[in-house]
Amino acid sequence: MSPRGLAPVSLVLALTLAGCTMTTALDVGYPEQGANRALLASAGPRRVQIGDVVDHRMETARVGTKAKDGGDIVTSRSVVDIVREALGVEMSKNRHVLVSDRPDVLLTAAVEVFRLDTLQGYRRLQYVGEIIIALTVADGSTGDTLLTRRYVGIRRRDVDKPDESQWREVLDTALARAMHDLATDPALVAAVGRSRAPSARPAT
Repeated sequence: MSPRGLAPVSLVLALTLAGCTMTTALDVGYPEQGANRALLASAGPRRVQIGDVVDHRMETARVGTKAKDGGDIVTSRSVVDIVREALGVEMSKNRHVLVSDRPDVLLTAAVEVFRLDTLQGYRRLQYVGEIIIALTVADGSTGDTLLTRRYVGIRRRDVDKPDESQWREVLDTALARAMHDLATDPALVAAVGRSRAPSARPAT
């Protein structure tokens, strides 16, 4: 795995057909060591399958635009893969077991916002990372929807001058805050707790 931060130059810089604007790719993610057990663990261990994660952003080609030259800011992995991995980390950290079949709980998600904005103030710049994930929780056996909820993470960081090294931190933190919003939601805990393991369901 490449070091976290700005991805290798060979992977992240590409000249556009129009001229010399460049694309920068960020290695955004939610590392397991950054996740802590939260209220979600109180639901009791469940077998969790992460199903479809889809990208519902209006603009899917990039997560932001560089103010200096108009170049694109993208992620080195797809936004869908980043969110899927983050959901897996959060579930595992909260005592749930990730499975590919016979789940107690089925999670699906839509990425509605995943972006980095640069706001120019009078003296300083502000980087704003915003991530919104719509999560659906369903019973693994019946397919009945138990919960549909949006989770939001926002990170603002003021800088005196442009500093590309801080872009990844802003998005990383926004993603971590969205996962914390999820893991501390009593409604999600109740929904997960209402699911029943297949072995505990009466035979039909």
